[in-house]
Amino acid sequence: MSAYPKDFHPNQTKKIQHQIPTVKHKIYILDEHPVVIEGLKKVLDGLDDIEIVGYSGDETAAIAEINKIKPAVLILDFNIKDRNGIDGIKSIKEACPGVLLLVFSMHDENAYAERCLRAGAMGYMMKSEPGNRIALAIRQVLSGGFFFSANLLSSIVTGGSLRGTAARGEPGRLLSDRQLEIFEMVGRGMDSHGIAEKLSLSSKTVDAHKANIRQKLGLDSARELLMEAVRWVEK
Repeated sequence: MSAYPKDFHPNQTKKIQHQIPTVKHKIYILDEHPVVIEGLKKVLDGLDDIEIVGYSGDETAAIAEINKIKPAVLILDFNIKDRNGIDGIKSIKEACPGVLLLVFSMHDENAYAERCLRAGAMGYMMKSEPGNRIALAIRQVLSGGFFFSANLLSSIVTGGSLRGTAARGEPGRLLSDRQLEIFEMVGRGMDSHGIAEKLSLSSKTVDAHKANIRQKLGLDSARELLMEAVRWVEK
C-alpha cells in the first residue's frame, strides 16, 4: 500500500519545496566610496539568501541605521574619514553588539587582519580579491566562522599564527596598534603637536612613541622615519 494519500502525486513534493521561502540575511555597507558600494550591490543583488538593506559613508549615520534595521552583517571599509580603522571597529562593536563585522579594505591583510580580528571583526577581505568571493565571505561569517584570503590562511598554516614571524622593517607586523596609528599620521604629514591633539595625548608621549617606532623599524633619524611612513601610507 502506498504511504501517500490517494489524491497525492509525487510531483507535489517539488511544488511544496519550491514554496518554502529562502531566508534573506540582511547586509549593511559602510564605505565612503560610491563606486565600491555600487560594485558590491552589483555582485550581491539577486542572490537568494543575501539582501542589502542599507548603506552609508558616515559612521554615525550607519550606526543609527544599523540599530534600527538590525542587519546580520556589516561590510565596512577599514578607514572612514581618516579615522583609525581599529578604533572604528571597536566603536561599532560597542554601539551595535549584534552585528557581525566583515572588513573590506584596500590595506594589506598581513598588516591589519589580525588587528581587526582582535578588535572584533569576523573577517578581512581585500578589495583586490575577485568580487564573487564577497558572497562566500558573508556566508562564512554568517555561519559563525572567520574569513580570510587563501594567501593569508596559507601563511597561518606555515607560520603557525596569524601574525607569523615579524621581519625587520615591516611596520604592520612590528608596531602596536597605537604605534601604527602614529606612524600613519606621520606619513600623512602630521607633526607631533597635531598627532597629540588628534589622539588626546601629550606631545612628549607622541615623541616617545616615535622613538620606539624608529627603534623597532631600525631607522636612524626622524627623516628616515618620515620617508618610511610616507612610503607606507602611499602603498
